[in-house]
Amino acid sequence: MISNEKIIIDTSPGEKRVAVLKNNRLANLFIERHHAPWLRGAIILAKVTATRKELGASFLDLGTSYGYIEHGKMNQPIDGESLLVQVLNDAHRKKSARVSSNICLRGEYFDLYPVMDTSSISRKIKSKKKRGLIKQFIDENIPNGIGVHIRESFDVSDLLCMRAVTLAQLQKWKNVKKRISKSRSPSILMSSLGALGHAMEKYPNANVYEGRYGGLFKDYDVDFEINRALERTISLDNGAYLFFDETEALTSIDIDIGSSSKPRSETASLVAHLAEEIVWQLRLREIGGIILIDFPRFKNFKIRDNFLKNLQRFALNEEVSLVIHGWTRTGLLEITKPREGDSLKDVLLGTVEDNTPALETAALQVLRSLMKNATGIAYPEVICSLSLKNVINTTFDEEMRHISRRLGTKVSIKEDREMADNEFLIKNGIN
Repeated sequence: MISNEKIIIDTSPGEKRVAVLKNNRLANLFIERHHAPWLRGAIILAKVTATRKELGASFLDLGTSYGYIEHGKMNQPIDGESLLVQVLNDAHRKKSARVSSNICLRGEYFDLYPVMDTSSISRKIKSKKKRGLIKQFIDENIPNGIGVHIRESFDVSDLLCMRAVTLAQLQKWKNVKKRISKSRSPSILMSSLGALGHAMEKYPNANVYEGRYGGLFKDYDVDFEINRALERTISLDNGAYLFFDETEALTSIDIDIGSSSKPRSETASLVAHLAEEIVWQLRLREIGGIILIDFPRFKNFKIRDNFLKNLQRFALNEEVSLVIHGWTRTGLLEITKPREGDSLKDVLLGTVEDNTPALETAALQVLRSLMKNATGIAYPEVICSLSLKNVINTTFDEEMRHISRRLGTKVSIKEDREMADNEFLIKNGIN
C-alpha cells in the first residue's frame, strides 16, 4: 500500500523541525529546540518536593524541569520520596509538566503497561477469531502483573515476529528497573523520543525525507502552511470562515458561513467541511483544553446535530482525541482536547506577556539563513533589532560559534533600532 503520509525532517542549528504531510497538506508539526529538549514520554525517577492534600496532587523535581502528579487512587507520597513517573505533557506556559505513575511503553503493535495488570484489545479488531488468537497470545507471552493494550496493527499472521517485539518491549522495562536501583532522584531513566521519535511513533507508515536548513520545508510549502496555522482566520474554498482565538483558559472557534440561504444538499456538504477543517486545525495547532465552538443559529436543529456527528466522525478517523460535552444554553458546543504541551502558537510566537518564543523563532531563522546564504561571503554580518541580537548572543551563542567555524569566518551582529524584532538582514560587512 502506498502511504499518503510524509515525514519531512529539517535539521538546522538550534532545533529540529518535523512536519507530517497528509495528501501533501501539513497535518502536524513537531518542534524541538536544543535549549529546551522534550520530556514528553520520558520515564523519570522524580523527587517529591511538596505534597498538597487539599489539591490532591504532589509537586516533583524532574531534574531538568518540574512536574506535578494527581494522586487519584495512588497512595499519597511524602516529601523527599523518590517516585517513578512518566511525563504525559511538557510544561505549558506557567504550568508544570503533568506526569503519571502509570508507566506506558508505546509500540507499533501494542502498548505495554508494566505496573498494571489489565489488558485490552482495540475495538477496531472485530473478528472473533482474531481476538481469540490475541487473547491466547497475551496469556502465553505477557507476564502476570503487566498490562497490555493491543493495537489494530497487531499481526496475528506473524506471531513469531510479535513474540520478538514483545520480548524487546519487556527487555526495555527490565533495563529501566535496573537503572532504578543504581540511580538517585531526580534521574531520567528513559529519555523522551523527542520530536522525530514522536512523529515516527504516531505515523509509522509514513515515508521519511530528511533535509537541512529549511530546504525541504520550502520545497513542500511547509513554511507557508505554518504561517497559515498561526493566523486567526482560516478561509475555506466554499466561502466560509473560521476564527480561532486562543487564551490561557480556553479557545473559541467562531464559524461564519456568510449567507445561510443555501440549498439543503449544499448546506450538508458545508457542515461536513466545517467539521473536518476544525478537527484538522485542532490537531495542527496543537490546541488543547476547553474549546467552545460558536455554530451558526439554523432554525433546523438537524443541521447542528449533523455538524456534531461529522465532528465526532472526523475526530475518530484522524485519531484526534476529543471529549464532546454538548451544547450550552447559549448554543455553543463545548469540547475538550487533552493538552500535550504548548500550542503551535505558544511555541512559535509566545504570548503578549512573554514574546520570548517569537524572538527565538526569528533567531533560528537567522541561523538557518546563515547556513544557506552566507557561504562565500567574506565577512558575514547580521543586521537586526537589539532584542533579536541579545537572544542570538545568549540562547544561541553556542550555535553561532559552530556556524562561524563552518563558514570559516566570524559572523558579526549589528543592531538597527529601526528594525522590528522579527526582521533581519544578512550582508557582507567590512572587516
